[in-house]
Amino acid sequence: MNILRRLPLVTQIKPKLTLHKGFFSQKRNDERLYDEILNDDSEYLSFTEKYLKLDPSKTCYIIQPYVKWGPQKKEGITPEEQLDEAKALVNTLPSWDVEDTITVPLESLDKKALFGSGSLEKLRQLIRGNAGVNAIFINVGTLKKSQLLNLEKEFGVPILDRYKIVMQILKLHAVSKHAKLQVALAELYYVQRTTFREENFGKPEREKVKLMFQNREQKLKNAIKELRAERALLRNKRQKIDYPVVAVVGYTNAGKTSVIKALTGEEKLKPRNQLFATLDVTMHEGMLPSGLKVLYVDTVGFISDIPTNLIECFVATLEDAVLADVILHVEDIASTCFEFKRKHVLDTLRDLAAKAQTSHVLNKIVSVGNKCDLVPREVNVGMLKVSSKNDIGLDVLRLKLEECILSNTNRKKLKIRVPIGSEAIRWLYKNSTVICEIPDEKNSQFVLADVIITHGKLSQFKHHFSP
Repeated sequence: MNILRRLPLVTQIKPKLTLHKGFFSQKRNDERLYDEILNDDSEYLSFTEKYLKLDPSKTCYIIQPYVKWGPQKKEGITPEEQLDEAKALVNTLPSWDVEDTITVPLESLDKKALFGSGSLEKLRQLIRGNAGVNAIFINVGTLKKSQLLNLEKEFGVPILDRYKIVMQILKLHAVSKHAKLQVALAELYYVQRTTFREENFGKPEREKVKLMFQNREQKLKNAIKELRAERALLRNKRQKIDYPVVAVVGYTNAGKTSVIKALTGEEKLKPRNQLFATLDVTMHEGMLPSGLKVLYVDTVGFISDIPTNLIECFVATLEDAVLADVILHVEDIASTCFEFKRKHVLDTLRDLAAKAQTSHVLNKIVSVGNKCDLVPREVNVGMLKVSSKNDIGLDVLRLKLEECILSNTNRKKLKIRVPIGSEAIRWLYKNSTVICEIPDEKNSQFVLADVIITHGKLSQFKHHFSP
């Protein structure tokens, strides 16, 4: 497997790497492989066209169920805040509109038609009396097959749960073949769990459909397994180049890409005020106050109340986060439920760390409260406050990141006395970060170089240049 196949995701890495002559032919082979999996599986695509495809435009009525008490009650976020996020999800989709919204209290999420008879009658009158509504978004993670079937009969329009809305957004924002593979696997799980109804098929046809699902799942998993292996090789390549890596994570739309743009000054970055605006891992070179170069990794945003297997589809992408040298957790402190979102992100990171078989993830996290310009100054959130939009707090953040990187990567700041213009000083410029040179007052033929250097490179230096 050729590690250089993943280089297009890495921006501005210096020194430049030379692509060997087999790179382009191998890349074309990858393109054909992904095209075959994503577009040439005619039997599966025909099935999903019939059972999964939505019209390009929808006018949704959003229903926010909430459990009033008991183990299913959601703590840390109100029904109104959940409703706001549901509206943001729908508004992310072009040509989709929200007609109206309602919150409905429940005793449990497990009833066959979800709602009690009284609530169901009230909703039926509201929705059937509104001719403009052609879809209902019920803001729960995943509705059961029986619930979907009963609710569609009650309301006479397509019923969408949170998983299906998120799937539509992911499909819209998936650009690279790798992102599309992960989204395709997530879609397959959704089709298997909710859309495929065995009662609609005879036994021979049912077995044929199940075999079709199994074959597609195996093809997608094999391709994603290869993707994970490529990412692992790319991480090894970055380690050899010796660039510290800062993974930027956070709840969707917290402003991760905006923070990276503010830290790096990279004009090509175009942050968008949308949920799941970033699906593909991208890397951006920045510089810390000492002159130490660092790679910022932009990652897919997290969101609550979606099935575990949707997150698992993106493990190949999110491993870059938990295996980074430092994890920068960007939080939207202007959100009324930012503590709920913080807990969700930290819980997800723990789960991902367990899957990646790595520990001490929480010890690598630097939390930063973004959008501080939108909250009163006296609000105390117990973390560094920044505004990527107004350039507030970024210098302090760079210093904090540098401190953590030096600690986590076993780098040292020290002075090294070397002859002026010597091979030793040239070696230091090539293999470490030289902050400055100060003439040696005791001997004008020497300089004192302030450097940041890894333990391994320091050992090499002593081997080559110590008397």
